[in-house]
Amino acid sequence: MLKALAYAAAALIAVLLGLRWRYRLPAKPAEDIPKDESVPPQGPLADLVDKLNLTEPESSAVHPLVRGRNAFAARLMLIDKAVHSIDVQYYIWHRDLTGLWTLERLKIAADRGVAVRLLLDDNGIEGLDDVLTELNAHPRIEVRLYNPFGLRRPRIVNYLFDFVRLNRRMHNKSITFDGALSVTGGRNIGDEYFETGDEPVFVDLDVIAAGEAARAISRDFARYWHSRSAFRLERVLGEPNGETGALARSLAAERTSEEYRRYSAELEDDPVIREIAAGRLDLEPVGARLVSDAPDKTLGSALSGHLMVGQLTDMLEGINQRLDLVSPYFVPGKRGMAEFLGLARRGVRLRVLTNSLEANDVALVHAGYRKYRRKLLEGGIELFELKARSAPSTRRADAGRLGSSGSSLHAKTFAADGRVVFIGSFNFDPRSVWLNTEMGLVIESTEIAQDLRDILESQMTQIAYRVFLDEQGRMRWEDTETGETHATDPGSPASARFALWAIGKLPIEWLL
Repeated sequence: MLKALAYAAAALIAVLLGLRWRYRLPAKPAEDIPKDESVPPQGPLADLVDKLNLTEPESSAVHPLVRGRNAFAARLMLIDKAVHSIDVQYYIWHRDLTGLWTLERLKIAADRGVAVRLLLDDNGIEGLDDVLTELNAHPRIEVRLYNPFGLRRPRIVNYLFDFVRLNRRMHNKSITFDGALSVTGGRNIGDEYFETGDEPVFVDLDVIAAGEAARAISRDFARYWHSRSAFRLERVLGEPNGETGALARSLAAERTSEEYRRYSAELEDDPVIREIAAGRLDLEPVGARLVSDAPDKTLGSALSGHLMVGQLTDMLEGINQRLDLVSPYFVPGKRGMAEFLGLARRGVRLRVLTNSLEANDVALVHAGYRKYRRKLLEGGIELFELKARSAPSTRRADAGRLGSSGSSLHAKTFAADGRVVFIGSFNFDPRSVWLNTEMGLVIESTEIAQDLRDILESQMTQIAYRVFLDEQGRMRWEDTETGETHATDPGSPASARFALWAIGKLPIEWLL
């Protein structure tokens, strides 16, 4: 019996080694970034930025995009206004209405001579191989896949023989137009991020950036585009077979829906579209700097002292009064918990808004969060958990300033001392700290910080449960909108809570 098991194990190892060799990535050295990579901004978008009179070289200006529909409208309009280049970097790009619609507008831009570069993490583009191959054949479009899978179908098999590498993903999200304006933040490209489609929407946050902030995002894109983990599409998928029309056919099917007709009509009246079409945009002059990980983090070769989390930790240590933190996946770990408890002991008021178990789209992450929940509460940290409201028929009608009444929080932001705001892709969890590459803008603006604080305070009772310890030290969830108090995670069966408790005992926190 033992000998048979040994033979079986040896055979399995041989198969996995064979698959690893067969589907290994081709050698890919880092490329030198051309000295003329950064072209001076030109065209109507550059003219729009010139009107801001950002006279100092380090000056920036920003405009938050709170509503999903506004965020989508801004992307489409800025694509249409670009005349020189569009650089796109995303973790997830869905084959749905907004994903295909955006690709179509990028193709139209390329048709009129705009150079389009698409850098997409290969983990988040399943089902798009044919469309991306077609676009890559366009003379003005180049597509690169970040940290790609060798075996295309079924992808999950790759994890059996290349688990460590494939768990390191490019979580960055940005799109830069003519080197003059960038959009960055928490949103990927897909219907749930832009308040349409059949899936419950995400509460999220982006920002339009100009000046030095946009230039920094452009330089950061170049680092990733020329990195060792960014592969030309044809090296992964092979040369195109000559078939065309995949994008047009897919989008035509989406455009037969009532959802498309409704959403199109709403976009026509969108204030962001009207502003950009008129050659103006309300951007606030601010101090802003980009914080980001080096691409080598994907290869496990970035030193801990050069990780983005170090820059954020330095910021936390400088907080004196209050910190309002929004993170959909909140697993502080021992180090993070020590930082937060240290802030509380110094008298800093710290409030955290994260997903409840019923609202979390990645339930496994909740297993990591729940281990720290009691200690955080005992340390004086205020916890709020987003309620789940998933009915598509109501999610837009009662939308609030946080974006919608959607069922899952996705924004990653914090406001410190009423003067500094972070907006980006970073979740306060081990995956963002150690595995995924991340980016975000640190913005010095009392107005934006106060606005975020006002949004949280005015809507906290409407969108979230307040988690607290009662007089007997028992954990409770208060729905302050209705006055109801829950003794366990609201809306979640006992079986789910037990499963997460058991998962929390496993040594997998580094993956969460």
